[in-house]
Amino acid sequence: MLDRFARWFWGAVKFRILGSPERFFNHCARNGIALWEMEGGTEPGAWVRAGQYRQLRSCAREAGCRLRAQERHGLPFSASFLRRRRGLPAGAALGALLLILLSQQVWSVEFTGLQTISEQEMRVACQEIGLVPGAWKASFDPVLAEQQLMLRFPGVSWLTVNTQGSTAVVALAEGVEKPDMEAWKRPCNIRSAAAGQILRMEVYAGQAEVAAGDAVTAGQLLVSGVTEDAWGGVTLHHAAARIVAETRREFTAAVPLSRTEQVSTGRELVRRTAGLFGLRIPLTLSGEPGASWQGEMVRTALRVNGVELPVFLLTETSREFTEHEILLTPQEALDEAKRQVETQKSALKIERILSEEESFSQQDGMFCYTVRVVCEEDISEETEIFLNSTN
Repeated sequence: MLDRFARWFWGAVKFRILGSPERFFNHCARNGIALWEMEGGTEPGAWVRAGQYRQLRSCAREAGCRLRAQERHGLPFSASFLRRRRGLPAGAALGALLLILLSQQVWSVEFTGLQTISEQEMRVACQEIGLVPGAWKASFDPVLAEQQLMLRFPGVSWLTVNTQGSTAVVALAEGVEKPDMEAWKRPCNIRSAAAGQILRMEVYAGQAEVAAGDAVTAGQLLVSGVTEDAWGGVTLHHAAARIVAETRREFTAAVPLSRTEQVSTGRELVRRTAGLFGLRIPLTLSGEPGASWQGEMVRTALRVNGVELPVFLLTETSREFTEHEILLTPQEALDEAKRQVETQKSALKIERILSEEESFSQQDGMFCYTVRVVCEEDISEETEIFLNSTN
């Protein structure tokens, strides 16, 4: 099997002997020329390696014979057309060189573990440290890149940069913000966030200073975090309580009856840019749109078998907007004002609305909406106790 492969690789020539084959074979043996499948009789001949066929001429002259080549087989003859097309082997050599060079570069950068951090933010951070498609793998230190990205995103609990072939993979895990456990250790009082009449109290820690049915003012001490024992010793606590009182609140919202909005003119501009190993090639000759244009960009990468190649197309679609004055009807202004009032209510710890009174007016191009409510509200508000240290 190995002999057959060697003969195919080096090439073989089958020839015919015109004359005395015995004397010719003897001369070949004395000159160290290997022949195989030698035949005698009326049509003597043999096989020889293609590179040794010319050496047979001296043996044929000494033996008084002539040779006629009959068959040619093997790689040198199959690839003989390359001699006429010198560009093919040169192109193959250049392609092999390019393949070796490109294998030393980063073709794509991929991310795993992103949750609150967007891929665009991470790509911008990687560009700042030089981790981009087209970068040489030997030009950046993965450990240094990990440290730089961790400093850029302090909310990340761990991050690693791995190179898999020509793909750089940034894997990370976003950390969960730890609750402020120290806050439960700080001494504090519970004061009233608003004036009202206490309906019910749930004191979890501290000394109650008021009782259900009492009327309180805003800022009044409700639960004290300072307790004193029978011997006069003072202990500081983190007071905790839920105190529901009947309160009166007023919410006001003012909405202009005319406002300026951005309205599309219908004009659209599409610009495309090709990317190749970090190099961007404009495919559209139009210039940058003005300040009145708003655009969005879509990046389409070329993938082969799920692997992103460093070839992509950026499509930026810009639309022109102009300022247009819009007049609101009283009903539209009322709806907007009600939404603003609901936002104000959600900022308080209102548990139930007992009664509600609405009023609205128009003045100087403004629609004013006011709501007065009587509600049940948790008015407990923690205030820290600050200690004065003396030497």
